[in-house]
Amino acid sequence: MKTKIVTTDFARCVTRFLTLHLPGERNLSSLTIKSYSLTLKILIEYLDSFAKISPDRVELKDITAEIIRAFLASIGEQSSISNSTYNQRLSALKTFTRYAIFEYPEFILAGQRILAIPSKRGSEHEIVYLEKDAMKALLASPNQSTSRGRRDLAMIAMLYDTGARIQEFIDLKVKDVRLAQPETVSLTGKGRKTRIVSIMAETAKIVESYMHDKGFLEHDSCGELQLFNSSNRAQFTRPGITKILKRHFAAAKESNPSILFPEYIHPHALRASKAIHLLESGINLIIIRDFLGHTSVSTTQVYLRVNNQAKREAITHAYPSLVESVPAWRENSDLMSLLKELCS
Repeated sequence: MKTKIVTTDFARCVTRFLTLHLPGERNLSSLTIKSYSLTLKILIEYLDSFAKISPDRVELKDITAEIIRAFLASIGEQSSISNSTYNQRLSALKTFTRYAIFEYPEFILAGQRILAIPSKRGSEHEIVYLEKDAMKALLASPNQSTSRGRRDLAMIAMLYDTGARIQEFIDLKVKDVRLAQPETVSLTGKGRKTRIVSIMAETAKIVESYMHDKGFLEHDSCGELQLFNSSNRAQFTRPGITKILKRHFAAAKESNPSILFPEYIHPHALRASKAIHLLESGINLIIIRDFLGHTSVSTTQVYLRVNNQAKREAITHAYPSLVESVPAWRENSDLMSLLKELCS
């Protein structure tokens, strides 16, 4: 005789949230769903350790604002957790809470109290970008007489010219690149939304040379292959791309001591550089928003502030100082097993 498996409202809600709502109704990527799963997994582990509620017995009535505040305080005490990560965890819990309210209306009062928990205020992150002369120096760094150098140059040129997010870049396939006029690249971004961006003819030539080295242009069957991969033919990872970028960044700085470079570099800096250079060229902010794949122009405006600040500094340095400077987350499945699977 089979034992009847009893599932709690919380387990059912989490299962539907992660396996139906997020991928189906919200059309979120696997990486985003993994982030939500991780937050819920950490919360369940907290309830098990501190509230003494085992994972198979957690119910929605146990998810209160007081519990969430205590949970957030516990992760906030970890020195390695930034305000951004703290707010990301809170945002995931609020998204789950809104879903739970629709599924279980009796949860609305407790849910509203959770939704009222404020985020942490954090200082604005410095936007790292390269001025045009520094960007030219970086593009001149790879050794184009070697296949690896041509690959690295194609990667840097594509990262910059498309303004792609790092995951959009990693996911690029051969079929996503159009080398004939008008030269374009198809990027799949957040929410699996696809946008087509134009690239310069010079960038297309650089990528064409790299694709010729790889034999991508000889067979139509290559369309589904990854556009860029490492020396051992594995798909690139964020750290792998960052390592290549840092190597050429250091070489460019050493070879061009008279050019002003930022203190450090990361892949997003090339996206930021493209955005700021477009602004400097007088391109409309709405066009830049669509080019970058932002859902709101307010996100794009952070680059406008950087551009305006640079203009103010240039004006200031153009005049002599007039005064002396003064110092001055399956039905009937184990919840934790599902969460661990989704997080892996």
